[in-house]
Amino acid sequence: GTMKRFKRHGHESQRDKHKQDLYQFNKTVEHGFPHQPSALGFSPSLELLAIGTRSGAIKLYGAPGVEFMGLHDENAAVTQVHFLPNQVELVTLLDDNSLHMWTLRAHTSMSELLEIGRFTLSGPPGAPPSVTRVTAVLAHSSGELLLLGTEGGHVFVVEVPGFRELEENNISVEDVQKRIPEDYVGRRNLECVETLHENPLNPRQVLIGYTRGLMVLWDLDRQRPIQHFLGTQVPYTCSVIASLINSVQFNSSLFPWPINGGQNFAPDPPQRDLLLTGHEDGTVRFWDASGVCLYPMYKLSTAGAFLTDADPNDNMNQGSEGEWPPFRKVGCFDPYSDDPRLGIQKIHLCKYSGYLTVAGTAGQILVLELNDEAAEQTVEATVVDLLQGQEGFRWKGQARLDVREEPVLFPPGFQPFALVQCQPPAVVTAIALHSEWKMVAFGTSHGFGLYDYHQRNKILVKCTLNPSDQMALEGPLSRVKSIKKSLRQSFRRIRRSRVSMRKHHTNNAAKLQEINNRLVAEALQEMELAPVQRKIEARSSDDSFTGLVRTLYFADTFVSDSSHSTPSLWAGTNGGAVFAHVLRVPSLERRAEDPVVAHAAKEIQLMHRAPVVGLVVLDGKGAPLPEPLEVAHDLARSPEMHGSHHLLVVSEEQLKLFTLPKVSSKSKLKLTAVDGSRVRRVGVAWFGSRTDEQLESSLVVLTNQGELHVISLPSIKMMVHYPCIRREDVSGIASCVFTKYGQGFYLMSPSEFERFSLSTRWVVEPRCLVEAPLQMRPKNPSSPIHRDQPDGVPTEHRCVCSNSSESIIPFLLLRIDKSVFILII
Repeated sequence: GTMKRFKRHGHESQRDKHKQDLYQFNKTVEHGFPHQPSALGFSPSLELLAIGTRSGAIKLYGAPGVEFMGLHDENAAVTQVHFLPNQVELVTLLDDNSLHMWTLRAHTSMSELLEIGRFTLSGPPGAPPSVTRVTAVLAHSSGELLLLGTEGGHVFVVEVPGFRELEENNISVEDVQKRIPEDYVGRRNLECVETLHENPLNPRQVLIGYTRGLMVLWDLDRQRPIQHFLGTQVPYTCSVIASLINSVQFNSSLFPWPINGGQNFAPDPPQRDLLLTGHEDGTVRFWDASGVCLYPMYKLSTAGAFLTDADPNDNMNQGSEGEWPPFRKVGCFDPYSDDPRLGIQKIHLCKYSGYLTVAGTAGQILVLELNDEAAEQTVEATVVDLLQGQEGFRWKGQARLDVREEPVLFPPGFQPFALVQCQPPAVVTAIALHSEWKMVAFGTSHGFGLYDYHQRNKILVKCTLNPSDQMALEGPLSRVKSIKKSLRQSFRRIRRSRVSMRKHHTNNAAKLQEINNRLVAEALQEMELAPVQRKIEARSSDDSFTGLVRTLYFADTFVSDSSHSTPSLWAGTNGGAVFAHVLRVPSLERRAEDPVVAHAAKEIQLMHRAPVVGLVVLDGKGAPLPEPLEVAHDLARSPEMHGSHHLLVVSEEQLKLFTLPKVSSKSKLKLTAVDGSRVRRVGVAWFGSRTDEQLESSLVVLTNQGELHVISLPSIKMMVHYPCIRREDVSGIASCVFTKYGQGFYLMSPSEFERFSLSTRWVVEPRCLVEAPLQMRPKNPSSPIHRDQPDGVPTEHRCVCSNSSESIIPFLLLRIDKSVFILII
């Protein structure tokens, strides 16, 4: 017995070593603009910008690729950020009145942002809270003092970095009042200290500005006022503003990112990554996501193909001739004015062929082709009736968008040439593009269909609607409208609660934060319960949305018999059903004339009826089938067609492996058995160690608990699991997507992605150094020159979607939240 145990132990440690070689979890970088910014600071000597947020995050930005992030333990808003002059320290003030000292500590050519102290003013015993409530902060140029002005009109002096109060140096409101002629002050209270400034010519003199308009120049050494003026006497001139005008000549299109602090030591990215985001106004944005900064490359608009309320040409031609200055309307303030039917729901790009398909909220699926010249063309529409004339069904939702009949001039880039319009025009819930067979599959809550974009006709329409499924006929917009309305109401409630609480601020800050968090969570919860993403708890055959198509998958595999493989289309629904169709695709030379034929081949009904969220066919070696054209471009090996293939069905509750073509159950892994977790997202990824070239495929899964699991293929065993997203963060979990090489993204706020990696081999994260300006910086001529455009600033780059295979590496595409999707090369 002992012998055996040792043997097994040795085997285990070998397996553990293997896991450590392949998998490690890191949250690597936050892309986007900080959500709910509440404070701003700038260090001219370090050339760093600091942004504090309402949730207590602090972000520093220097030259592109130089960024740092810190989080206060207190869930309180950052109200002020001040850098210590000529040093690598900064001080933050939170709305709970606490002060925090941070430093950029360098080690081995890399800096990290660390909190090194925290402090709250104590003030005299029994004093009202206003005496110590900080309203103004001055980081003194000596680097040794912090002056804190308060709501009660006092100025406290604190030694840094240790935060020791220097009581003998404090400037009390009484000291000021008794040294100022009475007619200046009257018998009125000076109220709070609004601002503190150091005299640039003499650091021992400080200007104190009070709410009531009095300003006092105070001598720190002699502890008395030198000069005083009332607000009415201060010569305000526009010359200050004129001389400011960020001295910087603006030319937004050519203006480089103006902040250049720190040095970027991140290695050049191992591959080019492309991120696609789909938006509610019908645009798709292409970003270069190879490195720490997201670079905008190209924006594609689909609205031009439709007749919408806002004609895209309106804005250009407004304003009558000869009017001066030549005003023209450039936008609309109403955030709900865009036609919500344009919203992009799904995207699939084949970067080898330059074909792209995007699907929207009103059942529209556009097929686009990459063209480097502008072209005038009509978009040919094909209507597909998913109800197939079945009796007793009446759609109560939105009308479809009207297609423009006349030719439209499309700019260079991706240009739509074909449109599939689903009837009823429900949200498109799944999409798949096969660029080799030139087909697009699409699904809604009513069924799925197949379209041949080479011959521009429909091949297959299948209704999956259950006769009792009335919910699916309500249509989303009736509810989207109410969701937007309730969101607006929630945010109005937030504003009201903030106003009412400002009056008795001190003890209520934490309570206010809690209320706001609850309201935001409620609002997100309501969004999350939009029709496409209803919570599915109890399941019965008559439950609503059983026919909703969750996943579509093309495979060249053994469906009818084990000796001949054939093209096929697989569809999985919310009710745990899987449908397989065999496709007869004509040979290349006959492809334009002979029709593609599809016929039903298989139907699987899972016993537990859980939604099917993923379908994968594994070849004779247990590896997932390659993507279309991937083998032709030498970026994947040909699939193993000897030996039997397997179908892996991933439902919300378990993973099940079936043999093909018989579809008999072979093995399964049940997730719910452990902790009741359900699969929310799934993707196939390739992992490899840093040293070995060999790659192996695994399945990456995110659960409703916010946990990531990596599962081996084809043995479907749990390898590792990591907590990633808070389980309360429903929108974060709903938005998560995986790349083909074990990285992932999720929305951590409406304007930021968190990027993470599960792979030891592929990690994109900031590596940068910030040094105190007093030391001479070592100039490193060999360090790479980085592009000078940050997130969201237009660049001179052209789109990298070319047909040359060198610059282009495999990608994966999935959906992020209701209107954002992602695709990574």
